[in-house]
Amino acid sequence: MLSLIVATVGRIHETERLLSTLDTQSYREFEVVVVDQNTDDRLVEVLQRHQGLSILHLRAERGCSHARNVGLSAARGEIICFPDDDCWYPSDLLALVSDWFRNHPEFGGLFACLRDADNRPVGPKWPKRAEVCTRKNMFHLGLTPNGFLRRQVTDAIGLFDENIGPGAKSLYQSGEDFDYFLRALEHGYQMWFEPALTVHHPSYHAIERMQRTTYTYALGGAYVLRKHRYPLGFLAGLVCRSLGGAAVDICKADFENAKLYLVRAAGQLRGYFWGAQDITPLQ
Repeated sequence: MLSLIVATVGRIHETERLLSTLDTQSYREFEVVVVDQNTDDRLVEVLQRHQGLSILHLRAERGCSHARNVGLSAARGEIICFPDDDCWYPSDLLALVSDWFRNHPEFGGLFACLRDADNRPVGPKWPKRAEVCTRKNMFHLGLTPNGFLRRQVTDAIGLFDENIGPGAKSLYQSGEDFDYFLRALEHGYQMWFEPALTVHHPSYHAIERMQRTTYTYALGGAYVLRKHRYPLGFLAGLVCRSLGGAAVDICKADFENAKLYLVRAAGQLRGYFWGAQDITPLQ
């Protein structure tokens, strides 16, 4: 059985879309653990419209990492995943994932590719071919909506770091997923990226979203790099790409986008060099 842990807050139509695609799954051995961070009952009616699904409705305080930890404590499946409340699944995804794990007992984790409604890859720069996950490519692959882990892996690595991630009480509003999957690698589990598998997700590059999240997301990602002892050269490559993007956009007179690149570079530097000082008081 698969357990889908959905941490959700503020979204109704998006959560409805996700549940509707779960209604159409050809593979039916799964449960949906909805961890509701809303302070009202906005989701109750939505969940009632999907009584064909096995739904466990839990409540939690704000914080995506905290909500996922609440869900982990209640999940019963042998395979665990963490779909975002605004993603959605092709109807055969869970069947393909279940078959893959059955045919590859040597692997503890599997990553799909995130694609938008037009089937274009979204988010990071995805590898073009299937490949084993490593510390290097995990920086791009390690996102929660496209990751699937065996229960023995989640039991071994424990809980998400509640000091980081969307809704955390710090400014470090990302990196909790990257951190979680890195810990699986560090425990010796093999994981695989399979681009033939798709999880649908809205674009990460909407300008309004980037203006809101670029700095705080850069903080979190760079903090996790330092936490897991990535060399300074790895950070330097990221910062150089940010500064290079800013330079290109300045040449194009696209000063708004150039500013975002510069903000990202500042967040990367701050998160890597001062993250431990920023995070420690919150522990």
